[in-house]
Amino acid sequence: MYNFPIMIFLAAALVCACSMAGAFPTKVEKPKAPLARLLKNEYVRGTDGQFTLNYQLDDGTSNNVEGTLVLNDEGDDYVMIQKGSYSYISPEGIEVSVSYTADKDGFQVIKNLNPPKNYASTPAV
Repeated sequence: MYNFPIMIFLAAALVCACSMAGAFPTKVEKPKAPLARLLKNEYVRGTDGQFTLNYQLDDGTSNNVEGTLVLNDEGDDYVMIQKGSYSYISPEGIEVSVSYTADKDGFQVIKNLNPPKNYASTPAV
């Protein structure tokens, strides 16, 4: 009923198709970490451009910052000065807390409690 060479060809094609599946494995996605939930979010902005921002997530991340407008050195414009702190849990499970200022001289760490391993501090410029 069927021609023997056609059966051989179909069997060989099936073997080739099945072997190709191993050459192109399907991408397996890693399970995603659950998103952190917002526990606290406070933002107050004054009419003069000053502000405070505080937020806290359920994964241990938090941020507290105050922004103040001050006159620049020339006295003809304003610059924003920020003071604040942030904290998070490192991949090793250690709480990292950083206090800082950010002003005309740049971002400066005041205090860095429990820096993560292999942390290279950047010198102030």
